[in-house]
Amino acid sequence: MNIPEIKSYQEQAIDTVVSVINRAKEKLGVRQTLRQLANSREFACNAKLSLKAIGPPFAITCEKFILKTIEKKWKLADKFMYVVRYMGESKNEVSQYYYFEAIFSQPTASYPIPQATVSVFFILEDKHTEPTNERGVPMMFFRVEGHHTEHDIRFVALSADWILAMLKMKIKLFQRIETIRMF
Repeated sequence: MNIPEIKSYQEQAIDTVVSVINRAKEKLGVRQTLRQLANSREFACNAKLSLKAIGPPFAITCEKFILKTIEKKWKLADKFMYVVRYMGESKNEVSQYYYFEAIFSQPTASYPIPQATVSVFFILEDKHTEPTNERGVPMMFFRVEGHHTEHDIRFVALSADWILAMLKMKIKLFQRIETIRMF
């Protein structure tokens, strides 16, 4: 009796994706494994940003990448003043993490020193589970202060509306505190 091998849902999904992509590429005369596809990132045609510019030393290249993204891709430098700070790193058995914080403000003529600021936290994850030559690009996520969702920087662009909404929420909170006259 020949019993088929039991596979997890994740392995079945990977096999399905690889077979569909390979069938499409077979018509073009090209076949690749999932690892080769992931390293080439050819299948991610909806990506808004490419992380290929990030490499060792990650603390330096990542900070430059964040600055370039804020200024050139997201065009937030036109509307806000900001500063990017390196917050440190940590590691576990699987990955090394690098942390950055971008602090945005919007000074005006009446308030040259802004009343409120908004932080956007960036995290770069460099996995150590694959060999160095097969690792590909690291993963980067960002999270806006006060929000719980982490966004993949390759597919989600930080919008000025998110920062403005957070600034307005903070200013309203400060106005409520002033009306209570607690301080």
